[in-house]
Amino acid sequence: MKNQWVLPVPAFAHYVCYPEFLGHYSQFPQHAERRGEGVLNSYNLHLVFDGEGYVFHEGERIHMSRGSGFLFPKGAYQQYGCDPGQPWEVRWVHFDTSLSLPLLEEADQSRGYFFTFDPDAGLTGLFEELSGLSEVYETRNEPRFSAILYEILITLLQNSEPLNGSVPPEIRHSIRSTADRIHSECQRPWTLESMSRLAGYSSYHFLRLFRSIMGKTPNRYLSDCRLARAKLLLVSSDLTVAEIAVQSGFQQSSYFIKVFRQVEGMPPNRYRRTFGS
Repeated sequence: MKNQWVLPVPAFAHYVCYPEFLGHYSQFPQHAERRGEGVLNSYNLHLVFDGEGYVFHEGERIHMSRGSGFLFPKGAYQQYGCDPGQPWEVRWVHFDTSLSLPLLEEADQSRGYFFTFDPDAGLTGLFEELSGLSEVYETRNEPRFSAILYEILITLLQNSEPLNGSVPPEIRHSIRSTADRIHSECQRPWTLESMSRLAGYSSYHFLRLFRSIMGKTPNRYLSDCRLARAKLLLVSSDLTVAEIAVQSGFQQSSYFIKVFRQVEGMPPNRYRRTFGS
């Protein structure tokens, strides 16, 4: 199977990212590319969902299989292809963007970014939607094209690691599942040790993994969840500030008021008056 679509240049000139050319190949053993410097003036993202293949970069042959991907920046030399005996299933997109994201910066600096990603992170559905819209292109869908591409890049940013320092998908699932549990039960008296036990890691290892995957420490994440719950209760209930503090996981209302003021720039009662119905 070899499906590909070329999109016209968008009529609106201010999208932060936009796809130009995209495709989905499966059981296509002839898939191989070799482009010289300056040939492709767009980013080139490939995600491998099955099969085997390779990328050549600076004289090194890099193996690509399920859960592997690569991103080339504009104008980079590119050489890659599938194993004819085990052709890969690959979804790819060429795109332009003005975004500043770590994976884009890494690709720009090294002239090629190679990574592992979680194939179950929802990327397949996003590419399917992008393909479906491309199949029956309509100009009114321009904003959606841009939004889906942005979601692909952010999902990939949150669910990928460089090849030389990858975190296995099952560990990512474990940490995100723990984060979801903490969010839904943020009123509990969590400690670093209890959160670590829930995830099944030592406190040191959990702290390092959580910060790497979630972008913040467990305690900061817990505080953010508690404040989000408190803000919702402030604008949607008649509970007192002291009652909201307890239901949000703060042991003392005075500490709750102090933290709330530091983060929101106003005390809880003023927040209620400002944003409550």
